[in-house]
Amino acid sequence: ARAIFGIDHPLAGSIVVEGKPLRVGHPRDAVRAGIALVPEDRKAQGAVLNLSLRDNVAMAGLNLWNRAGFVQDRMVQNKAEEAREALSIRTPNVRQLVAMLSGGNQQKVVLAKWMPLEPRIFLLDEPTRGIDVGSKGEIYEVIDKMTTGGAAVLAISSELEEILRISDRVLVMHEGRIAGNVARDSELFTEEGIMQLATGGE
Repeated sequence: ARAIFGIDHPLAGSIVVEGKPLRVGHPRDAVRAGIALVPEDRKAQGAVLNLSLRDNVAMAGLNLWNRAGFVQDRMVQNKAEEAREALSIRTPNVRQLVAMLSGGNQQKVVLAKWMPLEPRIFLLDEPTRGIDVGSKGEIYEVIDKMTTGGAAVLAISSELEEILRISDRVLVMHEGRIAGNVARDSELFTEEGIMQLATGGE
């Protein structure tokens, strides 16, 4: 995910979006191409915890509301409110510090900050790590909304149950290579089938 987003430099391979090659040398290239990243470590890399939901949204979409060097506060406020409502973020208001929210709501903030940019591709790295079962279900509902809205979601997860819940297709890795490309209607689209491929089985 970090390589696709332009943070790390891949040793080989290419990125193709809608049949066209995409060159990403820096995260800003990815953002311009409509790609959003929800990193594995939301606290260190995803959300700025000592800022509010509103400020996190403002930072991600700075170019959207910067007019002649001035930030359009009303626009930021409206977008933050829209994101809060769309993702059902439990917070008294959009000026609440993210650090005061639950793990599940913090993860929603990481997703919310991208919403004004309307990404066409979301990269989700361990999207529900460290959050409770109830919050996981809410994150899955958010992912469903993304795909229903026309966005593509590429999720990386170490939880088999999660993979099967959110995926239409699973690419299984074994020793650094793709060992299987499993569609939802495949007989291998089970925990046993995925594990078989991941451990090098036929």
